[in-house]
Amino acid sequence: DGKTILDPEDDAATQIMGGDWRMPTDNDFQELLDNTTIEWVTDFNGSGVNGRKFTGSNGNYIFITASGHHSGSSFYCQGSQGGIWSSSLIATSPILAWKLSFLSGFIDEEYYYGYRCTGYVVRGVME
Repeated sequence: DGKTILDPEDDAATQIMGGDWRMPTDNDFQELLDNTTIEWVTDFNGSGVNGRKFTGSNGNYIFITASGHHSGSSFYCQGSQGGIWSSSLIATSPILAWKLSFLSGFIDEEYYYGYRCTGYVVRGVME
């Protein structure tokens, strides 16, 4: 259908969290990468959970877990890899969408696309 952004009825964050919640867009990812410092964190706040911490100049941060990904009936890379989906689709191939993905050793300085059937985290954002 040529859409490049999920409609609210197809946006998992909107459907689960309701209200003004939505999945981030590829532009949101770029803003996050451009305006934060990024660090790998082991055992975040004593929780036993690893992931990436994105800290803004004001000291506020978001933490994205290294929850791995799901494919078929298996989970992979829990504790060492993470990613979150965007609502931004690849217009020429709607089975693909933009995602922000990372490993424990590095983060891509850009987001990239992946197959939407791969299970990554959905993290809601609000204006």
